[in-house]
Amino acid sequence: MKTQVPLKNAKWIVEPGCVLLVAGGTADRASLMTFSWQTPVKTMDPCLVLLAVNRVRYTHELIRRNNELTINVPGRSLLKQTHLAGTVTGRKIDKFAYCGLTPVKANLVEPPLVAECAGHLECRVVDTHAVQSHDLLICEVVDASAESDFFDGAWIPERFQTLHYLHGKRYGLLTHCVEV
Repeated sequence: MKTQVPLKNAKWIVEPGCVLLVAGGTADRASLMTFSWQTPVKTMDPCLVLLAVNRVRYTHELIRRNNELTINVPGRSLLKQTHLAGTVTGRKIDKFAYCGLTPVKANLVEPPLVAECAGHLECRVVDTHAVQSHDLLICEVVDASAESDFFDGAWIPERFQTLHYLHGKRYGLLTHCVEV
């Protein structure tokens, strides 16, 4: 039997997306946010990723200054730090330090990578569409890297579990792969 879902909870039917840490800014002033509203929109030539970012977020402000960002993939071992990054603003604190994460220089963009994360995309914003309180940022991936023990063209869930946001303080884990 199926029950009616209140529209305010409808998005949880299509969640959970892989949780990310998105960083904006520069080496001198960076911040990051916990993030799960993303999707690839083109896989190559160039690879494009769409992010839906609330305009009131400080990281959004930093991204808009230079139209660059990094997308960092945390796993199970970073659950507490990842959740914490989504509960405070970086306007008045160093969010990297507060969350116990290490910013490291990216190869091609100004915002830093999160050293503890297993995968990274360096991106430049190539298009923006305003939708109510959010901006849909179309991001071109200009550099990508991942831990080879965990990634062989896709995540190996038996070795690395991506986090999937469920609601509130609840997360799921991708634990194994199935094939058809």
